[in-house]
Amino acid sequence: MMKGKIGIAARRPAVMPLVLAATLAGCGGGEPQGPVLAGGREVSAWVKDLHDPNPRVRRQAVMKLGNVGDADSSVADGLLEALGDSDVLVRRDAILAAAKLETPTPALREKLAAMSRTDRDPRAREMAGKAVVRLGGGG
Repeated sequence: MMKGKIGIAARRPAVMPLVLAATLAGCGGGEPQGPVLAGGREVSAWVKDLHDPNPRVRRQAVMKLGNVGDADSSVADGLLEALGDSDVLVRRDAILAAAKLETPTPALREKLAAMSRTDRDPRAREMAGKAVVRLGGGG
């Protein structure tokens, strides 16, 4: 019974390498890539959501941008803006998202350092201080 299935596979040993080659042919190769997506939406849509009046929407946008990280250059600017949000939970999530970046902008580092000293929320100050250390800044 199993012998028949093994026999079929044995007759088509070259199929898998061909499928793999066809799959990889479209990967990389210097071809232009589409927009970076997070949660099924373009990064630009999440950046726009940072201006939504609902803080829950802004928090979700911050978290999605944090997941994108350095893959899109607009993420750092969006997170910099979110670090100044009026809602403390948005600011805290923005700190966590910013700490994920491998190459944060100098402005982002400076904002985090300032937050570690002056944010009105003690937890946000603490988190910002830890983010500054994680990103290799002074603080």
